[in-house]
Amino acid sequence: MSAEQTMPEFSRPVLVSRIGRNGLSMTIQAEAGEREALISRLDLLALDRLEARLEFRQKADGIVLEGHLVADLAQRCVVSLQPVPVTIEADFVQHFSENAPSDAELMQRALEEGLDFFAEAGDDEIPDPIENGRIDAGEAVVQQLAVMLDPYPRLPDAELPARRRGVTLNAADEPPAKANPFAELAGKFQK
Repeated sequence: MSAEQTMPEFSRPVLVSRIGRNGLSMTIQAEAGEREALISRLDLLALDRLEARLEFRQKADGIVLEGHLVADLAQRCVVSLQPVPVTIEADFVQHFSENAPSDAELMQRALEEGLDFFAEAGDDEIPDPIENGRIDAGEAVVQQLAVMLDPYPRLPDAELPARRRGVTLNAADEPPAKANPFAELAGKFQK
């Protein structure tokens, strides 16, 4: 691990050598201190629970992780800034490989081919790297959770503040008419 990299907040390293032909099953759960650190990283108001059931399987081209995560959390409402309680429960699949491209290689490819190659490749074709013979199961779960978060959480009854003079909220609202200082002059010269 370089000086620039930091230890993930919720780290559960799994040795690939432990997975074997029959696979490996495990359940992981974030402790209180780990959840506190993830609140900051994910910009949450609360993270009361984060746990996952995981199944690792070997494939010819690497490892497949099938998981089921459950998280109880609160995000900040984009309108009222009040807590929006959320329970996320979802299945996910993630692929890992010793031959996965590095971040630098992905950046070079993006520069050469444009960012569309990520969409064209699909999730299955760009595996995550196996580093030093390990997969960090906790970090994999956190990355999946981050993708599942609502980018614009909003309480059902949250409303925008009342309209202020000169501010429109949608296209149907007409802005107030402004007096045209040249209209008076134009009228004088037309006589």
